[in-house]
Amino acid sequence: MSAATVRPFSVEDAMDQAGGCSSGCAPQIGLRADTETVGHASGHPPWDVNRDSSIHYAAWPCGIPNGLRYAAMLLAGRTRPSKEHKVSRPSSSISFVRLVKEIIARCLLWSGVIYAVRHLLWRDRVLILVYHDPKPDVLASHLAYLRRIAQPIRLADRCKSPAGRPRFVVTIDDGHAGNARLLEVFRAHGIHPTIFLCSAIVGTSRQYWWRHPAAAGSIERLKRLPNAARLAELSSLGFAQDAELSAPAALSRSDIEHMKESVDFESHGRFHPILPCCDDEGCRVELSQSRLEIEGLVGRACGSFAFPNGSYGEREITVLRSAGYQSARTLDAGWNDEETDPFRLKAVPVSDDASWAWFAVQISFIPAYFRYLKRGSFLGRAPQLQPIDCRDLRTSGAG
Repeated sequence: MSAATVRPFSVEDAMDQAGGCSSGCAPQIGLRADTETVGHASGHPPWDVNRDSSIHYAAWPCGIPNGLRYAAMLLAGRTRPSKEHKVSRPSSSISFVRLVKEIIARCLLWSGVIYAVRHLLWRDRVLILVYHDPKPDVLASHLAYLRRIAQPIRLADRCKSPAGRPRFVVTIDDGHAGNARLLEVFRAHGIHPTIFLCSAIVGTSRQYWWRHPAAAGSIERLKRLPNAARLAELSSLGFAQDAELSAPAALSRSDIEHMKESVDFESHGRFHPILPCCDDEGCRVELSQSRLEIEGLVGRACGSFAFPNGSYGEREITVLRSAGYQSARTLDAGWNDEETDPFRLKAVPVSDDASWAWFAVQISFIPAYFRYLKRGSFLGRAPQLQPIDCRDLRTSGAG
């Protein structure tokens, strides 16, 4: 093959070719080569994090056929290329991973696997998507794809009788300031999302703890500490969870007021601790007080909760019930129907910067299942950090 480049593949192409069209046509191959630059629906190379250059087929690390050898490595968590396949041109390991993900996604779409998952497993059940801080153009490409294959509904309507089509709910965690830019995208696509707010951070100039420089390089370890130990370590490095900064990290009160007619706002706790690592009183305050704060902020009832980090146990569910919540969203993999426990709603995490092709793969749960499987979860439940882990860390002096 000559050193051609891959033409930008539009969302419309994705609908009718890569994923199978809504009328049931068989999926077809989705890569095309000509003289244009590599890209996806937004026109940017999905595997180039700098998004300022094209990637030629002949310059790919090992070409498409050999690149497929890395599919299993990526799903197993091995993301760095071996020495003999180092990229000769300037490149980062991140851009290589993005390239491999795109190759995997295109192959799965072409194979018909994603089409089969939708028709055999998703059926008329409810898929709950989880975002954090996506850019408007990326989210728009995802929603354009979804609207062709599934019906959007509100979280509160998940138990209504299905209309015979796959259904989906869009949820966003934390309440980042950038979420305000998504309102017009939601309106344009007829989506009524749910944003789970950290009630003690939105409407203030406080910072999310994992975004503070004090947490750099240690986020996963800090998650495993008892909550008091985590806060003490962060405090020693200059972070205080109630400190006001100059630049707000979260939605303002005016943002929430402007959005609330088109968005449901629910609770994600107050400061986003890992709940199983909180003591009983700390857990109770995070869950019950955040509900009251959200109701005061929005002016209507708050009945749903999203577990920070997807971490929860029986204690958390008991506290939620006693605090007056009606449902809770986890990060456990799967679709939802009328038999799903309302306090264990399943969901799929979506990468905020995913190309449409990788997004189509993510909502099949294939990446999530392999990631959970690697961490010892065989039934699709998000790997859990339970209170016993925190006690072990406390007694061993970790952190």
